[in-house]
Amino acid sequence: MGYLEVNGGIYRKGPLNAYRVGKTIILANPSEVLAHDDEIFIKIIARNNEIITDQGYTKILSNSSVKINVEVEGNFSYIPHPTLFYNGANAEIHSKFKVDNEALIVEVFTLGREGHGEVFNKGKIKAITEIYSKGELLVYDVFRVNNDDYLNPYVMGNNSLLNIYTVHGREFNVERKISNSKDVYLEVKKYLDYYWW
Repeated sequence: MGYLEVNGGIYRKGPLNAYRVGKTIILANPSEVLAHDDEIFIKIIARNNEIITDQGYTKILSNSSVKINVEVEGNFSYIPHPTLFYNGANAEIHSKFKVDNEALIVEVFTLGREGHGEVFNKGKIKAITEIYSKGELLVYDVFRVNNDDYLNPYVMGNNSLLNIYTVHGREFNVERKISNSKDVYLEVKKYLDYYWW
């Protein structure tokens, strides 16, 4: 189990860590993979419109049952790299964002290692995203996959989902794109390049 809290200082238990570079918080998992019954909990209190990202893709390996909990509070831009699910991966992800006034939240889920010719056709994923502003629930979004049901064109039809949430006070916008892993990564890279560099 890994625990990481960023609230002025950095408090950690297990392999997770974080680094500050200017106004950017970089989350780091030295192994870069989650496997077996790994559980991680990340809590961040953002100050001064910080940018929160990570070192690279979060990879969830085959034959795993991973649990990820993320909580972020404040005004922030949350732009991690995509979460990549290997074929046979199982995961429960719960992300809760408590926005003071403004936030940009980018989430990307990619099913199967497309570059290796792998198709995700076995595994279960449930990812819940909750966004609050001033104590009011604005967004409750669920991404659910059961084996290869996402390949149905009425469900997703492709292997990558990009969600972009913007919050200004109690106003919000949700933009969703379904595409292949390369095109979705290029979209995320635009945000990383703009906000980070």
